[in-house]
Formats: sequence, C-alpha cells, structure tokens
Amino acid sequence: MTVHHELPTTTDFATLAGEHHPAITIYAATSPVVSERERAEVAVKSLFDEAIDRIRAGGAETSEVDALKTERDAVLADRSLWAGLSRSLAIFVAPGFSDVYVLPNRLDDAVHVGSHFVLGQLLRAPSQDQEAFAVTLSSNEWALWHALPTARAEQMPLDPDLPRNLDDAANRVPGDVGQRRQGGHGDRGTNEGDRRPEIHGIYAKRVADAVWHELHEHDPDGRVPLFVFAAEPLLSAFLDRAHNGRRVVGVQGGSDRLGAAEIDGALRQQLAQLNVNEAKSALADLADGSAGRVERDLAAIGRLAADGAVECLWFDFTTSVNGTLDQESGAIEFATEHGNGDALSDGRHAGDLLPELAMLVIARGGKVVTVRGDDLDDAVWDGPAMAELRFALT
Repeated sequence: MTVHHELPTTTDFATLAGEHHPAITIYAATSPVVSERERAEVAVKSLFDEAIDRIRAGGAETSEVDALKTERDAVLADRSLWAGLSRSLAIFVAPGFSDVYVLPNRLDDAVHVGSHFVLGQLLRAPSQDQEAFAVTLSSNEWALWHALPTARAEQMPLDPDLPRNLDDAANRVPGDVGQRRQGGHGDRGTNEGDRRPEIHGIYAKRVADAVWHELHEHDPDGRVPLFVFAAEPLLSAFLDRAHNGRRVVGVQGGSDRLGAAEIDGALRQQLAQLNVNEAKSALADLADGSAGRVERDLAAIGRLAADGAVECLWFDFTTSVNGTLDQESGAIEFATEHGNGDALSDGRHAGDLLPELAMLVIARGGKVVTVRGDDLDDAVWDGPAMAELRFALT
C-alpha cells in the first residue's frame, strides 16, 4: 500500500488510469481533529463492505474477493495513516494494488466499483486552489495564517513591535509604529471613547500594512488568495487597504478563540466557495464573448485535446460518461446505453471518460477545472463538460 500526503501528479494519475478489474474507489470526508477520526474509520469500513458485497454479487471469483479484503484490511490497520488525516481520503484498491491519498479539500463520501477507478473527485485537489493566507482580526488580537495544499493552517511569525490588539494600538502615537506612549493607560486622556473609531482605523491600517509586507515576502506575485476573518468596523477598515491585485475575501464574524483546526476548516470552506465563484465567472465570460472557442461535444473535445487545441476543460465530477479514449488520436468509443453502461458494445470494459479527457488535456499542456454542475448557472452550463479552445474554430 502506498500512502500519498502530496497532491497527485500526472504520474500518479497515469498509474491509476486504465483497467484495474475489479476496482474499488472510495472517497471519504475525514478530519485532522482526533475526536472525529473514529467516525471516518467507521465510514470507510462501511464503504469497503458495501463495495466488496457488490463485487461478490457481480460474480467475482473468490480469489479476487479475498485479494480485495487483504487490501482493505491493510488500509484499515495502518495506524500511521489514521493518525495523520487531513480533510479527505481517496482510496483506490484492486487485487494486489492499493493507493491512498490524504487530501486537504473536502470530498463527498462515495464508493464506486467497476473495471476502472473513478478519478473525478481526485482531480479536484490539483485542479483548484488549495493554498491560502488568512488574517484573524479582532479588538483582542490578530494573527496571520498560511494554509498549504498538504498541511493545515499554521500561524506565521510576526514583528513583535507591531500592535498586538486594539488597546495596544491606542497606546501608541499615531504614525509611529513600534513607539509606545509614555505613562501607559493613564496618559490616554478622557476623550479616548470619542477617538474609538479613529483608533479602529489606525489599528486596522497597521495590521493591513504588516500583512501586505509579509505576503509580499512570501508570495510576491499575489497568486495565493487572502481571507480576512473580522467583524465591523475592523473588516471594512482592513479591506480599504487591500491592493496589488491579490484576491481578497472578507468573511464577516468574530475570530476570537479560533484554533488552527477551526481556522483551517473555515479556510477550506471559503476556498471551495471561491473556486465555485471563479468557475461561474469564467464560464459566463466564455459563453458571452468567445464565439468559436467553446466546444461541448465530448467526441470533438477528445480529438481537439489530442491535437493540443484545448486551453481549458471544465467537467462535472459528479457525472460519469463511460467509454474508452485513445490517448493518441483522441477517438472516443462510448459504452452502451449512450455512455451509461459499464461495457462497450463488444463487451470490453469501459471507464469514466471525463477524467481521462482531463488527463489528456493536462498531458497536452492544457488546464483542467472540476466543477459541480448543480453549483453552476444553467444558462452557461449544460454539462457534462465544456472546453475552451486555444484558437477559434472556423
């Protein structure tokens, strides 16, 4: 058994692609929180039992069933795996084969059996943003966090001379970061209550300037989004200082007493929504202004992908269209029942075409974005896939 704590690579997808009959694919939501690990273990065991029962009922040989049970038992018995969970597991098991991916993004619990692994949900991890910065800002404290694709959010070190909270900011001379007033609280004067809005602005400004400085050091191109968790008026005051084209998302609400696990969970949830919003926007723009550069027919997409003509492929990971794809020519042969069957008309096993198309696009230098069709506007999405071409068809 191989356990992966990194996002899957093109080589990993190539290993998983193709026929692995009989194959079990399991996706399960998990958590790094110790108290929730037992639920995840029970869920995975239940999904394994369901899969093996379905394979046995489908007429599999006893030796195949026993081999699958051996792989299942190895996964369930691996204490190092269950001690190092993130937010999801993707498990791929066949006789003599098992790969497990520990992933940072939330996946839907699902089990699939067939001749091929179902890779749609696995493609979500590398095809969407999985890294983010976050600011938690309140009158009592503030912190800057960094969540990586393969590690949950951790607090970043900051300059100790920066104000630690609102009261600390109020006890400093405006404009002189790091310089405290002499005399402590007794020198604030009787009108400090009247200056509270001004102090909020000074505090938020100093925090924002410190954040931009740190982010420029870590991510000078502004590629990674920033989420700001704060209540008003601090949230608006901070966002007023946003600049440099970085994607910045304000999240209204208190941020006191949130630990690393809670921050990471909130970040992943916000990242998922950001990915949905950006997919909606990109698809709407494409539908409105790219005549001749959009293709929705899967057979045509296959041929264009093989020629390296697909700039970006969006596909609905909740939908399956079965068949086979020739990786050289891009030719598609659909399974029976208009792609809903498990085999071709001659009886050969069929797999899910959408992830295979996605991997072909990636191999030819294109980009892939997974979407959930139910999240998108019917006016621009009629699924199961949509391709933006490098050049308009004439």
